[in-house]
Amino acid sequence: MGSSDYLERCTSIAVLGGTFDPIHNGHLAIAENVLHQFKPQRVLFIPAGSPPHKPDKPITAAKHRYQMVLRSISQTPGFDISRIEINRSGPSYTIDTITALKDIMPKDATIYLVIGQDALEDLESWKHINHLTKLCQFIAVPRPGYDPEYFNARFDYLQKKYGAKIHKLDNYKLDISSTHIRRCFNHGSPVGALMPWEAEDYARKHGLYNTVLPDLSEAHFNWAKSCLENRLTPKRFKHTLGVVIEAEKLAKHYGADTHKARWAALLHDCAKEYGADKKRILCEQWNIAIDPIVEAHIDLAHGLLGAECARRHFYVTDEEILQAIRFHISGHKEINLLDKIINLADFIEPYREDYYPLKEMRALAYADINKALALGLTAMRDMDIARGKTIHYWSQDAIKALGLESGYAAFH
Repeated sequence: MGSSDYLERCTSIAVLGGTFDPIHNGHLAIAENVLHQFKPQRVLFIPAGSPPHKPDKPITAAKHRYQMVLRSISQTPGFDISRIEINRSGPSYTIDTITALKDIMPKDATIYLVIGQDALEDLESWKHINHLTKLCQFIAVPRPGYDPEYFNARFDYLQKKYGAKIHKLDNYKLDISSTHIRRCFNHGSPVGALMPWEAEDYARKHGLYNTVLPDLSEAHFNWAKSCLENRLTPKRFKHTLGVVIEAEKLAKHYGADTHKARWAALLHDCAKEYGADKKRILCEQWNIAIDPIVEAHIDLAHGLLGAECARRHFYVTDEEILQAIRFHISGHKEINLLDKIINLADFIEPYREDYYPLKEMRALAYADINKALALGLTAMRDMDIARGKTIHYWSQDAIKALGLESGYAAFH
């Protein structure tokens, strides 16, 4: 089971078992409601090893189902997970699991077993049901639109025949199924509203459910471009396409990877149009450290957020691409060729309205990329100084790294 020290002292747990193929928001909603209504010390998620009720049905490997559950529940204090059925050979019978938990926990501990309405209707077919009803209490989860009279009659029948203690879970309204989610993966439909991001991300990375993590192919690029066209304002999307055009040209000219240049250019502003409060809360949620300068001028964070958004939402894992997105606003002290290309393309893309020193930068762009970029960065720095803004050290470091700080930026 892994470390079970806490179970040796636990006075009550609620067991939520299942194949979790994959785990979804319905499972989490059930667990949250169980915590609220019955107040067990833990809701213990137990992924099935070999479910006896699905002997001929292919299911995802246990190691993957376990990892999806683990990633989805790890931040909720009242949730935990067990390998008890995964580690056991043969069919995963509930009676064996509850017996093993009883052997670990204090003698008078309460074990609730969470079951769905289908399981409630089929309970008499379970292995050693007479003994199971003496080891645990049941929490039944009704389907949306269930018949209360039928539920109560079923409770009474099982109570009289087996002495079963059965409770009904209140306030559960979601109607989500793992089968539906697998179909969504197969058909390329969105699943973000149906399951935790951590589980979706894991499934895509490991090619579960006939879905393979996009591989920066042309089809992947076109999909990302289509997403951005819907997400960004027309003006911002036009700018993005302009940066893609310019970045490709610069990459070809300077012998850089045009494939990476296209991707970094496409996604450089993917988080640009988030509101200020959303930028701040995403930095917190995604563990992106921001210093006082970025906090005061939160739009500076859109590059940092853009890199994480590219990874989470557009499935880009290439670190060089992510770095170019992360620092496309300012550059940084270890600025490389791809970083320079994305920085400069952002300055001089063909749809830019005229500003100083656009004409001068375009004239330098294909002769000396360092001079062209230094001109833009120093101009931007001097403009910010004139506006009373604090200059971030990233920009200062980039200008020094280019080795060309001079009088280029006499701002007009």
